[in-house]
Amino acid sequence: MRLDDLSGRRVVLLGLGADVRAALGSIMDAGPADVRLVDEGADAASFDDVRLVALGSAAADGEVFVRSPGFPRYQAPLLGALDRGALMTTPVDLWLGTVGPSRTVVAITGTKGKSTVTSLVGVLAAQAGLRIGVAGNLGIPVFSTEWDHEAPVIVLEVSSYQAADLHHPPDVGVLTFLSEDHLSWHGGVDRYVTDKLRVLQNDGGIARRILVPASGGGRALEVLRSLEAGLGPDVRLPVEAVVAPSGCDPSIPVHRLQNAAVAAAVVSGLCGEPVATADIEAASRTTLPGRLDSCPGPAGLLCLDDALASNPSAVAAGLAWLRTLGRPTVVLLGGHDRGVDPGPLADEVRRWPVGMLRAVALPDSGSVLADRCGVDVLGDVPDVAAAVDLALVGLRDGGGAGSASGVVILSPGAPTPVAVGNWETRSNQFRAALVAGQQAPGEIG
Repeated sequence: MRLDDLSGRRVVLLGLGADVRAALGSIMDAGPADVRLVDEGADAASFDDVRLVALGSAAADGEVFVRSPGFPRYQAPLLGALDRGALMTTPVDLWLGTVGPSRTVVAITGTKGKSTVTSLVGVLAAQAGLRIGVAGNLGIPVFSTEWDHEAPVIVLEVSSYQAADLHHPPDVGVLTFLSEDHLSWHGGVDRYVTDKLRVLQNDGGIARRILVPASGGGRALEVLRSLEAGLGPDVRLPVEAVVAPSGCDPSIPVHRLQNAAVAAAVVSGLCGEPVATADIEAASRTTLPGRLDSCPGPAGLLCLDDALASNPSAVAAGLAWLRTLGRPTVVLLGGHDRGVDPGPLADEVRRWPVGMLRAVALPDSGSVLADRCGVDVLGDVPDVAAAVDLALVGLRDGGGAGSASGVVILSPGAPTPVAVGNWETRSNQFRAALVAGQQAPGEIG
């Protein structure tokens, strides 16, 4: 949809998250006949021109629903409204429809890796002398003034929540990885995949260029082949499988190198020049907070903060790299169980030599996840600090050559329980506990 499609219509805002807040001025300027808000946590007195209403009332006669990304889309009242002809959009969709046609738009999505690839496109584009604007799911609303929205090239990170109501394809679409996630929100695996793929193909058409990793992309290539088959015998998706460069430093996680290669392919297509292997390798060393981020800890240990690994596939990717290092490893597992298939993690656990990989179980799902994946558990603990303490003891007392140069990694495989906070909460707890462990008697080293 476009902003001018809101003119004269009854508009309902679903949630007042950062995206909708940033877009509110533009939505009002579009001249809707009426604007209402559904948000149980909002204060009606805070808005002069927006009425706070219940979902049932809004669904009865709303004509256009502008949804905050996380607002539950598949509720019965909303599905009923869509059945009677109402429209659903998001700020990202409105921006793409209104501003996108005048820019070259790169949209990046994936179960994991999308933030990393988005960030690396920015790094490599700057090195190539390209002016780009970066926004989207990485925390910068598209209607905000916090980014270069006048740039000729726009790079958007798009979550599955945002993708579900996209009606405009980008010029370049990137699918970094595909596995299960957010199943309770989407209502199952099939709908999650369908919603995710709207970044690449939707009722507005097909992205002119689609990039996926040649290896390590989970189900990405498989589902794209299935999507193409469903489009008819004469339709071909412009898919390019990007191969990571060979001969690079083996200490670099393979999936990081693959992410950097995908980002380089995006930039190469934009500027018309190849990105040097040395630049790809250098970019792959860039880390983002909570993504296999090395942090201080007791001497001799490799301590990794992978707090954003909120599904089993993400944990498996990190452990696959650690397995090549041959170091005894303790992983801190567990969080809010979203019913995601642990199969990829179980497959990776089976590849480890006996005794080299153990886990500490965090609330709520750690013990169940570890059991389903077949990893030995040192114990169940109430919080991250206790988990670090137990991991350090396990590495110290576990015996065997190399135990003193082992690995402790927070890679929970599930989101942080609401009662605990968010991923940053557990990241900070992990780092603080490791620092405390540096001074503890009998430290490893």
